[in-house]
Amino acid sequence: MDKALLLFDGEPLVLRVARRMGVSASPVLLAPGVRGRLGELGYDEVDDAVEGSGPLGGLVAGLAASPHPLVAVAAVDMPFASPQLFTLLARLAGDDDAAIPVTDRGVQPLHAVYSVRALPALRAALRSGRLAMREVVAEALRVRLVEEREWESVEPTGRFALNLNRPEDYSSRSATDAEEGDHERR
Repeated sequence: MDKALLLFDGEPLVLRVARRMGVSASPVLLAPGVRGRLGELGYDEVDDAVEGSGPLGGLVAGLAASPHPLVAVAAVDMPFASPQLFTLLARLAGDDDAAIPVTDRGVQPLHAVYSVRALPALRAALRSGRLAMREVVAEALRVRLVEEREWESVEPTGRFALNLNRPEDYSSRSATDAEEGDHERR
């Protein structure tokens, strides 16, 4: 089964993340690689800008399709994507290509806000085959790094950066954990 469709707190992960994104972003666009790959989910979708290019291809496609100058981005495996943090990042983006939070694990380019001004640099990275998001944002974009002291007032737990990458990550997270994480931020 595709990771995006695994249940987390009783709903498919992709729908949980999309629902959370919808609190601070509209429209919510999904970038599943190829439209329809995950079935009908009730959200508009975009094909990756370059097939098989991973998150960077989805980011480029989403930016190109956006009706807005700024786009909030979250990876499908981030069940605690934070609407409050996206709002803060959008306020801090200014004239930069992106506003990206920094945690003790480094920059979080898959929980960030990007400007459509970043499209030329991101497309160039795709053409050259550079697909690693952290590398691309560090080398190709003007980035407003948002340190913990800036984001902790809206996201005190830091759980927005939690990725579920292994089966045990899912099985170790209960509905109670999810509820506590949601309530800690309010």
